[in-house]
Order: sequence, then C-alpha cells, then structure tokens
Amino acid sequence: MSATPPPRRSKRPKALRGPAALTALLAGAAAATLAGAPAEASTPGAVRVPMHQCWVNGNSAPPGDTVSGTDGDDHIFCDSDLENVTVWGGNGNDMIEVRGLVIDSAVMGGEGDDVIRAKHLVPQNASSMVRGNRGNDIIKVATVAGDGAEHGAVVHGDDGNDKITTGSVTGAPGKFNRGGGIVTGNDGVDTIKVGTIDFSGRVLGGSEADEIEAAALGPESGGMIQAGPGDDRISGPGGSVLTVGPHWGSVDAGVGKDTCTVKSVSTRTSISSCEVLPKAAPADGAAKPAKPADTADESAAEPDSR
Repeated sequence: MSATPPPRRSKRPKALRGPAALTALLAGAAAATLAGAPAEASTPGAVRVPMHQCWVNGNSAPPGDTVSGTDGDDHIFCDSDLENVTVWGGNGNDMIEVRGLVIDSAVMGGEGDDVIRAKHLVPQNASSMVRGNRGNDIIKVATVAGDGAEHGAVVHGDDGNDKITTGSVTGAPGKFNRGGGIVTGNDGVDTIKVGTIDFSGRVLGGSEADEIEAAALGPESGGMIQAGPGDDRISGPGGSVLTVGPHWGSVDAGVGKDTCTVKSVSTRTSISSCEVLPKAAPADGAAKPAKPADTADESAAEPDSR
C-alpha cells in the first residue's frame, strides 16, 4: 500500500520591488478613492460645485450656477448657503432673501426697487457680493468680511437712493485698493448704517448727499469712512458721537458742506473735510453752565417782557 503524499504548501506571492511595487501602490490608492471618497474635492483652491436650495415665486429653482427671476415682481427665497451661485432678480421690484451664507457668490437685484436680505458674506476661493443695481433699494447684510482683492466681500447700492444696513465691515483690500471688506452707496442719496468698521474695512458714500452711521471705527486695528461729493452727514448710531480710534481710523467727508459728529481719541486717527463738527454733549448728559459774562450779555440782549 503506497503512502499518501503530504499536502503541498501554497507558495507565498513574490514580493514586488522597484517600479512594480510603486505601480501597485498607486493603483490601490486610486481604487480606494473611487470607492469611498466624496465627490467634492477637498484640495484647497478646488472649484466648488454650485449649491443652493432656492424658490422663485414659490417654484423650486432648478440646480445650476444661476437662480433668475422674471421680468415682473419676484420673490426669491434661498433656505441654504450659496456656493458659486449668482442670484439675479432681473426687472421688477423684487424681494430676495438668503437665509444661508453667501460663499463665493453674488446676489443682485437688477432693475427696480428691490429688497435684499442676506446673511454673512464669506469669500473663500473668490469674492462674495450683494448689489442693488438700478433703483431705490433696501439692502440688509449680516456681516461683510473680506481679505484681499481676490477674496473681497462687497455691498453695492449702485444707482438710486438706497438704504443699506450691515453688521461689521472688515478686511484689508488687495492690490490697487480692490476687494477686502467694503460697503458703498455709489450714485444717489444713500443712507448707510453699519456696525464696527475695523481691520481695514471701508465704507464709501459715493456721490450726492449721503448719511453714514457706524457703531465704531478702528477700535482694534483700523478702518475708513469716505463720504465723497455732496453735503454728507457722518455720525454714530442715531446721530450720536462716533469715536474714531484708538487705533488707526480715518474719516474723509469729501467735497461739500459736511457734518461730522465724530471725535478722535488717538493721534493715529485722521478727520478731514468736515465743515461742521458739533460739540459732543458731556458724558453725564448735563449741559455745561454758561459763563457769568455770557449770562449777563444774554440778559441785556433780551427785551423786557413786562
């Protein structure tokens, strides 16, 4: 009787070396990427896929990089962040509401007297923008924070008598003073009310007689207000005194008879072209007592009413 031969041992695969090993490693990494990696690239600077969840007059807007209104009065509502998306109101008096962040996107009213409400402008790989275009527009934006020419956060009123309200305005511009964080009224008689202007943020009135109110200017780093041509008014909220500084801050009222209710608390600040500089009231609200000589002169000047 013949003996049963022992079972054969399976041979181990021969280890790959050199170029063959590198090829196998790259092939395995590619297969793993296709199987489990998300579709959106995570590489910094990569182009983002347009994202939005918007409705135009109650109808869901189709996917894509543009959300457009009609030639009439529209209600455009976006209940999500906007990434690489342009919202365009077109003709008519439009209402545009964006509940999410405005990331590398533009929200524009188009022709007509539009109302635009948006959350924070957050440029990441490009610029974020809100524009009223032509018409007497009302624009409200939570915060305007940019950084450099290619990462600007900008609010434009454009043509018309616009009312612009924002939170803080921050961000240094890039080359040729472009980009950064900026709010500008452009043409027309504009009313601009903003929060703190700092870290090189800028507020520009544009042409004609504008009213600019800011909560603070340059408390940490620096900021600028330039009113431009026209009889402008610059102050704190509700006409209160605007403190410029203690760090770098600049107020330039421009050409015209301008009223600046402002005060400087540092030698590093600059206030110029203000023809009218109202005196600030005392901190306790009490009026300064009149000088005895002034009191006597006033009494002599008043007629006897008896």
